[in-house]
Amino acid sequence: MQYEAYPFIYNAENTRFQFQSIGRRGVFEKVVFITPISDEVYNLSLVDYNVASGEYSDQTITDNGDMPEVLATVLKAIEAFLDTQPDKAIYFEGSSFTRTRLYQIAITKVFDHDKSQFLIFGRKGETWLLFEPNVNFEGFLIRKKP
Repeated sequence: MQYEAYPFIYNAENTRFQFQSIGRRGVFEKVVFITPISDEVYNLSLVDYNVASGEYSDQTITDNGDMPEVLATVLKAIEAFLDTQPDKAIYFEGSSFTRTRLYQIAITKVFDHDKSQFLIFGRKGETWLLFEPNVNFEGFLIRKKP
């Protein structure tokens, strides 16, 4: 990975990771939640956190110019979770088609399949395919390589 992850704080279960996005529009609190969908698959949510109100939002568009660093941080959070739960997988998608596409572009920039300890799959309808940069996916599943 060529981008530096932001430092984060996390809970004992490695299911909540908080960090600051620092960029052209200022400093924003971000939180990654990893919550169970089933026994084997967990959902990943990346949200903005308003410290003053205690509210979370996955609809905010920060546009802080640091998407690769934010994604690198999310990958570090995924790594921390999967290091303690190596038999689990993590699913994620954007809150809109545009955001999902943005995640795909960002993954393409920071993910090196050959050097990574992860496998990333993309969902097209009911089909899962190994991640490819120029295929429009509806969601993503990440797990550790065997």
